[in-house]
Amino acid sequence: MEVVQVQPRDSYLHYIYVPTKGTAIRWSFTTRRNNIAFGVYRRRGQAPLPSSSEIIFHAQQQRQHSAGELLLNDNGSLRKHQDDDESENGNGHAPSLNGSIAGRPRAKSVASTKLREQGLDEIIPIQHMNSSSVKIEGSYVVEEPGNYVLVFDNTFSRNKAKTLTFSVALVEGGMQSSSSQYEISGWLLKKKRKKMQGWAKRWFQLSPSGVLSYSISPTSVTRGSIQIMLATISSNPDQRLIHIDSGTMLYHLKTLTIEDHDRWTDAFRAYRSGGNVDVNGNGTDPLASSDEQSSPLHQEIDRGLQSARGLGATVDRFAENINVLKALLDQVSHVPGTQELAPKIAGLTQQLERDRNEISTYTKEQQNHWQVIHEALSNTTRSAPTYQNGEFEPSSDLNRMSTSARSSVSDLFYDAEDIILSGGDDDFLEEGDEEEGNDDDSDDDEDTETNEQESDGSLEFSIAGDVVRRNCLPSHAVGDVGSALSVFRKNVGKDLSTISMPISMNEPLSMLQRACEELEYCDLLDKASTLSDSMDRLIHIAIFAVSSYASSQYRTGRKPFNPMMTETYECIRPDKGFRFISEKVSHNPLIVAAYAEAKKYKYWQSTKIKSKFWGKSMEFMTEGTFHVTLTGQDDHFTYNKPSSWMRNMIAGEKYLETAGEMRVTNHATGEYATVTFKEGTGGGLFGAPSNRNDIVATFFDSNGKKCRRVVGKWSDKLSEEVDMNKRKLNVLWTANPPGLEDYSKYYGFTRYCVELNEITEIERDKIPITDTRYRPDQRLYENGLVDEADAEKQRIEQKQRERRKEFEQQGVVWKPRWFTLQQDAYADPSFIPQPEDSPTPNTPQSFQYTGQYWQCRETGQWPSDMFELW
Repeated sequence: MEVVQVQPRDSYLHYIYVPTKGTAIRWSFTTRRNNIAFGVYRRRGQAPLPSSSEIIFHAQQQRQHSAGELLLNDNGSLRKHQDDDESENGNGHAPSLNGSIAGRPRAKSVASTKLREQGLDEIIPIQHMNSSSVKIEGSYVVEEPGNYVLVFDNTFSRNKAKTLTFSVALVEGGMQSSSSQYEISGWLLKKKRKKMQGWAKRWFQLSPSGVLSYSISPTSVTRGSIQIMLATISSNPDQRLIHIDSGTMLYHLKTLTIEDHDRWTDAFRAYRSGGNVDVNGNGTDPLASSDEQSSPLHQEIDRGLQSARGLGATVDRFAENINVLKALLDQVSHVPGTQELAPKIAGLTQQLERDRNEISTYTKEQQNHWQVIHEALSNTTRSAPTYQNGEFEPSSDLNRMSTSARSSVSDLFYDAEDIILSGGDDDFLEEGDEEEGNDDDSDDDEDTETNEQESDGSLEFSIAGDVVRRNCLPSHAVGDVGSALSVFRKNVGKDLSTISMPISMNEPLSMLQRACEELEYCDLLDKASTLSDSMDRLIHIAIFAVSSYASSQYRTGRKPFNPMMTETYECIRPDKGFRFISEKVSHNPLIVAAYAEAKKYKYWQSTKIKSKFWGKSMEFMTEGTFHVTLTGQDDHFTYNKPSSWMRNMIAGEKYLETAGEMRVTNHATGEYATVTFKEGTGGGLFGAPSNRNDIVATFFDSNGKKCRRVVGKWSDKLSEEVDMNKRKLNVLWTANPPGLEDYSKYYGFTRYCVELNEITEIERDKIPITDTRYRPDQRLYENGLVDEADAEKQRIEQKQRERRKEFEQQGVVWKPRWFTLQQDAYADPSFIPQPEDSPTPNTPQSFQYTGQYWQCRETGQWPSDMFELW
């Protein structure tokens, strides 16, 4: 599905070349909120048009043209310039299209006249469509080969841009080539993005071009789509689950019956193996049609190659112009009175020469890149697995594919076969099936007393002077992430925190230290404690909750070290005014508890940490509640966090994306905020979205009335809309730069992250033997010694297994040392489920600080039963 924005008084032209008579052009499109007009034209002549046929045109005001003039530009845009344009309620009649709902009568489009003047023949007249409320679908069987143009006309609109989502496909053999426009369609349950919202019943359909799209009903507007050929598909027949991961989007689906599960998975297999199947599952030989029909991905890559070659031709013409300039410079230098002009022209010529060299280098790189992908795709298509007798059978050619071809595209097509998951998907059993779901959270605030954690005395730092901290890691990033992907593929859909992974997938920080990253912008808490207005305090706490994501934007897609049982981490920062302690308090599930205190606030968390690989992307989940209290205030703030995804882990530009909602509540006043992390938009086939990391935080008073709003990017800055006016912004927070040179070579760490694993004069001979800083495999890995670190990692993990086995034989229950399980009025009861025979089975609990760590540290008398972890 293509998404473009058609500017007001403008049109978008989509060119498509049809080489044979009797081929059907099929289209489907919708617009958001407002409608658009549509028609089909044919350009005279049968020569294929050069370069790409799908162009996003951004309208530019061309004031030099007279009112009422309409221009057809070379780049496929249609521009109308008149002050007295048609309103959205024009008159006239528009005939109905196949699969569409005709719009209301309108005057004939001015665009149609101008298109004919530009040499285009009208096939289907431009007419208004109700595209904002109904999906518009149609087709046309061509009678003469040539270039056809789909016209999306917005010239009638004075100032409303239209967001257009459309797809176009060619079907050989005309309308009789298939009995249905879709290979398969039907109702499926789709897992909602927000936590604890369950499933929603949605209408899904798989097009012949391999696009799986969904909507609320069969006739409603498409809400999302995914290309099956580019995705990894994993399924769990026992639970009727299907997981589809394209690298930039992830769908968790559940069929209504086991028969539906078989029907959908068979359709996915048949399409991915190269054959065309109907709804009844009658397949054709995938290899017989592979040379006759090019996949959408082939077409996209061919356009990339053609575009790169066209850019190369442009560079050649650019070089010719430079030579002309040089010749003119020689002539000008001999003309009297031009001595001052000659150096300027010479400087311009030199700059153009440098630009030409850079563009030429880029062009060659792009052409080589597309050529490598084209060759690898061709090899994969020729050796596609066949689908016989209900089973996938990889061809012998696939097994003989050259290693160089596979490595050149980072195993882009390793997932040609779908993946059958074993065991249960517990995360998808916790929430019941819903026929329809509400998109809004309905969390109820509990009216209970504040649960303050015990402090262990006054907060004082006895370090004299400033602590000198390092500003760089001892070694660049090491380890080959690609070598660990084979392990990922064997564990699709599983919680990776419970699996021993190659050390090359790690970054030299542990989960306990990652918990301390939450406090990088603790100055927001200091500021909040000084504010007299409760809503101002809530705004600063919400921004603090969002700010913890800022450092993740530079990360390279690696995971932190899993802590050992009873492993701890402390962090004392006199410069920031806090001290922090964290501990691994549960092994399965993995739970990390942390507590920090400063003179103006207390902060604590008890969270489950999960990470799952879905084939093209990795999901990071943090379940649990974060707490903040402010000194001198009755406030008790809580919030939880949405999931994050590392996208495009197999191919393309890797990037981190957070999507979902976060609710921040002040239980003392009843005020709350809803922070929405928006999904990225724009971007290319394998690129990161051009617009991403946006958040909108809406604040409500105790009566549920919307009163304040904060907008911005969690990776850059957040601002409040003054008096809810989008044009008046007051910047409240700005993210810090990484703070070290070539940060990308150091795991994408910021300066604050670099300092977390350092042993300074504060920690030397003071921290317990269980502290992460003493962990040998992580220290070796930080120093760049991969093989030694991997050996130590295996030794330590084996030592932990033996200790757990010893505890089980002795009947000893392992318990955390510095945190204990207590009732927590603000926790989710499902966070730590109670036994059914428990006297209080629904009592919410979490791990909370005992108040003893700093006392032991001050005296240096650590517990005698503290055992060696390494």
